[in-house]
Amino acid sequence: MNEVTSQSSPLAFGEKLLSLLDTGSFTTTYKYALLLSLLDATVEGTDADGRAPATLSGRDLGRRVFELYWRQARPFSEHGPLRQSRQRDLVVKIAELRTRLGLSEHASLDVARRADELAVARLEREVIATVVRYPIPLLQRFGSGSGAVDDRFIYGIGWVAGITQGRVFAADFDDRLHLRPGAGEHLAALAGLVRPVIEREWLRYVARRNDDLVDELRLETFLFGRARISLANVRTPLLELQDGRCFYCGRERGPWEVDHFLPWSRWPDDRLDNLVVADRGCNGDKRAALAALPHLERWWRRLTPGTVEHEHLGAIATRTSWPRRTGRTAGGARGLYLHQPHGALLWEAPGEVRPLDLRRLQSTLASRQAAAEDPGDYTP
Repeated sequence: MNEVTSQSSPLAFGEKLLSLLDTGSFTTTYKYALLLSLLDATVEGTDADGRAPATLSGRDLGRRVFELYWRQARPFSEHGPLRQSRQRDLVVKIAELRTRLGLSEHASLDVARRADELAVARLEREVIATVVRYPIPLLQRFGSGSGAVDDRFIYGIGWVAGITQGRVFAADFDDRLHLRPGAGEHLAALAGLVRPVIEREWLRYVARRNDDLVDELRLETFLFGRARISLANVRTPLLELQDGRCFYCGRERGPWEVDHFLPWSRWPDDRLDNLVVADRGCNGDKRAALAALPHLERWWRRLTPGTVEHEHLGAIATRTSWPRRTGRTAGGARGLYLHQPHGALLWEAPGEVRPLDLRRLQSTLASRQAAAEDPGDYTP
């Protein structure tokens, strides 16, 4: 098998990732969830100089997989949640917990934690253990059966599949994934292109196991569409923060919609720092584009501790109990923007684009170095 090295182009790395999707053994959707979690973790872990993290935590990836499945463990029809494996899988267990807690299908994970923190933590622990024990060691396996080949071109680890759950949570267990040279940068750079491919393969897998229940268009919206929680609770306070004006054009015209500044299709993030209010014209035209640097610079002040905007968002988060993880949102911005090529066209206004000035971008993002969560972040 051709070796992917730190000198390989993102294209060569991406081709190998696609080959893994085509030839790897997928008996559940766990590997798809792990791949999306790897993309998100490398994007968020990008530093101010555009460097991706050298290591990732296996237990943290397990938590991300739990968050992904939480959004999908809702009734799809009167038959309940969708089948995502041949057995009673993690999605079914999460769905059973949601039912036991009496949660609505729109209830977020934060709401569930407040309803029964111990029960949620116990199930999250099971998901983490499953991810560390199986999909992480087995993800980079091409083929199946006796002809399978392990090629750890993304990361290396210090454990094998099937370790005990107790070992996963032992104090001396090293859960780090050591990213191969260049792999983190390639993952972050390709995230916007690779994510839809992974989601499509995940969708096809689920569709094959639920062909009596679904059509693929509805299934795509159900699995990967914007979270079906209402953003109305934060629309008015965010609009007040913006003095009653559209975040992008500055006009007072409406009708108003809550927009994900970092596009949902590139990096799903419903936390407060990623939300702005825009008029329908700007929001509809921007779609999944990255916003031009003047917009980024104004938005970045919201993420900068000590600014009026940052403090105001903190008050909104407390008043509305809306999740806020400024450090993760800032990391997402660095990962998405710093891996754009110089001159990439960014959205500025309806019908208008502006080329990316990489030097100006680096100066903007360097103004907030903190990668950890701010003390004032609201984390239910």
